[in-house]
Amino acid sequence: MTQEIDRALRFLPAALAEGRTDGPFVAVVRTRDELSRWLERPLDRLQWIQAEELAGDAEAWALAAHGNSEIPLDVILSNPASEFSDLYRLVDVCAVRDVRVSMPALPGFLKALKLAVSLQLPARILPGQPNLAALKELMEALKLYLHESMVEAPVEFFHSLLAAMCGAEKGSLWMILEEDPAVFRHYDTEGLPLLPGVGKPCGPEFSPATWVTDRFQTLIDQGAECATCPWSDVCMGFFKWLDSAYSCAGVKQLFSEIKAAADDIGQDLASREKQSHSATRTTL
Repeated sequence: MTQEIDRALRFLPAALAEGRTDGPFVAVVRTRDELSRWLERPLDRLQWIQAEELAGDAEAWALAAHGNSEIPLDVILSNPASEFSDLYRLVDVCAVRDVRVSMPALPGFLKALKLAVSLQLPARILPGQPNLAALKELMEALKLYLHESMVEAPVEFFHSLLAAMCGAEKGSLWMILEEDPAVFRHYDTEGLPLLPGVGKPCGPEFSPATWVTDRFQTLIDQGAECATCPWSDVCMGFFKWLDSAYSCAGVKQLFSEIKAAADDIGQDLASREKQSHSATRTTL
C-alpha cells in the first residue's frame, strides 16, 4: 500500500523551524532577532514569516524594509484598536516584499482595518466568536469592503467567502482562515500540535485530517443550530468553536449580507453577458 504524503503546511516557532527540510512551513517569529534571522537566511521551504508581538517595534520594520530576500510577511496584530497606527511602519516594507495584516475581530479593530486598506495592505480578519460590539464592526467592515472605492487589496474572510458564494471553490471558513488542521498545522515551542485558533495543545485523540468534519458532525448530532443553518457548508461549525452554545444570529446576518452582494454580482455579470450577446448579434 502506498503511504499518503502529508503535504500540510506547518506553522513553526522560529527555533523549531531551524533545519526544516521535509515540507513547506511558516516561521513564527516574536522577536526582532528572530525576524532578522529569517529575513536574511530563509530556508528553501519557507513560505512566509508570521510576525507576532512586533507591531510596535520600529527597528524590526526598518530591517524588514531592506535585505536581499523577498520572503512575504504576515503581521499579526494582537490588539488592533491600540496598534493600528503602527501600520504606517509597514509602508516601506511593502516596497521590498508582500505584506499581509491579520487582526482579531476585537472591539476597535475597524480602525486598524480602515488604515490597512487605505495603505493598500491585504488584510485578514480573524473573527473567533465575536461579541455584539465586534459584530457591529464586522458589518461596518463588510460595507467598507463592498462599497469603498479605496479598497483595492483583498479583505479576508470577506473576499473568499464572497467568491465562494459566487461559485468559486474556496472551501470552508476553516480553510479560508488557515485553521483547518488537515492543511494548516500549528505547533508550540515543544513541537506539539495545537488546536485550531486557540493555541492549546491537542489531546492524543486529535485527528487533523478529519478534525473539522468530525467536530461538525458532533455539532449536528448534538442538535446545534448548524443543522438548519443555510451557511453550514461554508462555515462547517467555525463559529461554534470554542463555545458550542454561541448564538450565530449576528453571524447569519453577516452571511446574508455577503450572499446579497454575491447575488448582485451574479445579476450584473448576467446582464453584461446578455448585452454582449445582443451587441454581437447586432454587428452580425
